Amino acid sequence: MLEQCRPDGIVCANDLIAARVMTSLAAKGIHVPQDIRIVGIDDVKYASLLPVPLTTQHQNCGYIGSMSTMLQRLQIPTLPIRDVLLQTHTVIRKSCGAHSGVHRKS
Repeated sequence: MLEQCRPDGIVCANDLIAARVMTSLAAKGIHVPQDIRIVGIDDVKYASLLPVPLTTQHQNCGYIGSMSTMLQRLQIPTLPIRDVLLQTHTVIRKSCGAHSGVHRKS
């Protein structure tokens, strides 16, 4: 991808992928956030401990795991479609090029 274009940033599906992308970029001599910015989703415990602390969208993973929506759908496939909204907030750290320690509610 980087041979064809050079994005300003990458939003990863989760923090594990973001950490792997960060490692791969470092191996190619590409610096985060100077050359490219990275953002993850989850706010896993090690996100702040990466070589460049990871900006991420914090979500309460324990709450997600305790929800029974999927199990209900498996038991009763005819249930209507529904949206489940969770409270999240952005944890801004250095990987996005901003100062760390700022939290934004969303």
